[in-house]
Amino acid sequence: MARSESPLRRLLSRITPEGASPAGTPPTPIVARPAPRGAPPPTPQTPPAHPPPRPPRQAGGVHEHGVRFSVRPARPPEEDSPEPAPPVSYTSSPTVDWRVAARFTSPHRVLGALEALHRAGAAEWSCHEEPGGGAVWLLSGIGPAVGTELLTLHGGAPHAILGHGALAGERGGGPDRLSEVLAWPGLDLMDLISRLPLTSPARADHRTLLVLTAAPLLSSVVRQALAFGVEVSTLAVRARPWDSPDTPQRELTAFALTAPDAIPHALVVALSALPRTAVCRPVTGCERLLLDVRLSPPLDDSLLYSPVPEGELWLVGDREEWPPLRLEPLGAPSPVPTELVGVAAEPPPAASALPDAARVPSTPVRVVPDAHADTAVDAVLLDDDELPLLRRYLPGRPLGETGFLLPGPGHHLLLEPVGLARDLPFGVPLHRIGPGSLFLESGHRLTPPLPPAARAHLFGLDGTSVVVCWHGGRHRFPLAPMVPLWTLWAPPGPVEVSSGLSKAGRELLDALGALAAASGTSQGPPPTPHHDPAEALERATRLRATGDHEAAAEAYRSAGDHLEAARLFEQAALEGTEER
Repeated sequence: MARSESPLRRLLSRITPEGASPAGTPPTPIVARPAPRGAPPPTPQTPPAHPPPRPPRQAGGVHEHGVRFSVRPARPPEEDSPEPAPPVSYTSSPTVDWRVAARFTSPHRVLGALEALHRAGAAEWSCHEEPGGGAVWLLSGIGPAVGTELLTLHGGAPHAILGHGALAGERGGGPDRLSEVLAWPGLDLMDLISRLPLTSPARADHRTLLVLTAAPLLSSVVRQALAFGVEVSTLAVRARPWDSPDTPQRELTAFALTAPDAIPHALVVALSALPRTAVCRPVTGCERLLLDVRLSPPLDDSLLYSPVPEGELWLVGDREEWPPLRLEPLGAPSPVPTELVGVAAEPPPAASALPDAARVPSTPVRVVPDAHADTAVDAVLLDDDELPLLRRYLPGRPLGETGFLLPGPGHHLLLEPVGLARDLPFGVPLHRIGPGSLFLESGHRLTPPLPPAARAHLFGLDGTSVVVCWHGGRHRFPLAPMVPLWTLWAPPGPVEVSSGLSKAGRELLDALGALAAASGTSQGPPPTPHHDPAEALERATRLRATGDHEAAAEAYRSAGDHLEAARLFEQAALEGTEER
């Protein structure tokens, strides 16, 4: 299909030269293109006898010359268009006239400044590491006025470079001349990216990833990837450090993960969390350059172009686990070996037993403060000296009506079913961590950490007692008997109350009885059974201490306290939702 001509080309194609062309030689077409910026003007020709009229002036008195053109023969039609130039490789040139230098305290800020310099048209740069590894110096050929402001906005401390190589401005003990900076070790783009801090992998539609991991984790990587429905193939590579080509090479096994749409983000996060594992993505426009997904350089992928040789892969990951590597594939990707996919046979029961030395903890179970521990208050531990304070504080308060004490030797446990113990201004606040009736001092945790099954086994939680752990010790309180708190200030014996009837009262009751017998009417409904509220409170408190909020709510409902029963039913429903 013929290429369509522009209006300017169609116009110029009708221009014929003054002299006739030789026979058989087609006329050479002439095309006008804008001259490159900075190109010398065309060689002046002999002025004509009658000069052309001057171009009209604009209203402001300025000639409307337009764009300056240079005229040259057009490219022959059969000549193909030139190949597009590859992206600019950021390598410093010793012949560049450096005009501004800036000191940065982090590689992330340097990369952000490089992005800004590229947008400003200053692609040439050079980076050098300050002795001690604490800072990076960036050199650029951009003008000092623009460069100083731009580099300052990206966190740098800029210095204009004077004509004789001195650095302007205050340096605070830094270098005085450009030659000092150039003498320091140079850093390229890969060095800067590899020094970035690792972050959580960002969500992205990765269709291809390369995973390099330690030999013991090969099977785990394969199984996790297959569980997510991702296609896995193996790739044998020969690896050596990127900056040390003379270092002996070693053969490794890498995995290529592919998916038709996108590799699940959950799989990317899970594999990145494995030790000695690098999950890398190919850079757009330079697929042989692989970056760890936990590295987030503030640069567009088009600026990360690197001249990776044919037949090699460059991997940039965590400097501690996988420093920059040159990978040489040893063939095409192949299917995963069956031994990595199959599940290993379970060892016999005798082989799974641990030695006695391994099962004995190296340190005892302790209670230590933790800023992230739960600070809720479900019970309070009191000592003997705090009981008189409790006697003066509780009368007339709701806690004194609903709470109970579990007495102990020197320490006593205050329990209540309503959640009012958090307002007590003294004692050791406790939080129920479970399972069952295991209480721990609020704001503390157990060390070493113990799962619920281990806590139930180690503390002997059987539902008949409460185990309390605090910073000063541990104690077991039987759940029976429970002493109501009001017994601290109430009289020990019953209050004397007069009883009986006077003679007139007895005669009145006899007369009423005779009248009822004569009329045949009943003497009133039978007496209702008596419900002791203290029994319902004690049962509800005991059930709440063991973590059975639903049964405690039933105890309140049977006692007629529907409001407190509804509150406990709600708490039981919330705890059930959290467990699911």
